[in-house]
Amino acid sequence: MKLKVLSEQDCEQVRLWRNECLESLRTPFPLTKEQQAEFYHNTVCNRAARARYWGIHMDPYEKCPDGELIGMCGIENIEQENRRGEISIIMDPQCRGEGHGTQAVELLLEQGFMYLNLENIWGEVYENNPAIEFWKKIIKKYSPDYEPIWLDCMKYYNGQYWDGLWFNVEKIDYLKATKPTMGACADTVIFDECCGEEKNEHIWII
Repeated sequence: MKLKVLSEQDCEQVRLWRNECLESLRTPFPLTKEQQAEFYHNTVCNRAARARYWGIHMDPYEKCPDGELIGMCGIENIEQENRRGEISIIMDPQCRGEGHGTQAVELLLEQGFMYLNLENIWGEVYENNPAIEFWKKIIKKYSPDYEPIWLDCMKYYNGQYWDGLWFNVEKIDYLKATKPTMGACADTVIFDECCGEEKNEHIWII
């Protein structure tokens, strides 16, 4: 599996998948083709946007040399000053329950922590989301000591209010989960005798 640059054609396919799972979304309204095209040009292609998105592709094979698109993932609401962002993922309904989402989340967290220089990646999932058990497993994998927070009445859908499960993954916990032999990297304040100042440095906790 790989994360690749999104094309406008990819975004249109994702729109069709998205419109099939409105109960899972913060804004449960179907998007038109024109709205999705606007999203692609104004957000996906905008380097100043507070979001980064990728296409989720299976490994290439003979009939599909570029790898089959099976979803879209991203980090939204990025706050560079606070080094945090929100996780987002939409999968092809035909590919759910096969472990692809777990792989995609790991690749996405790698992008957020190792390339966007974030320290916290958070998420919110509603109790009526069919994938809520999937997200509970993700929380347990990357934040085993973290106690998720249930928030009352976070979503109104189909005539009913639903609670939301809020969670957060810290970079240090991600490193522990993915690189257990290397330890975890943490920011540590070290006194620099040469310049007489304190500075932040990364150290590996073994």
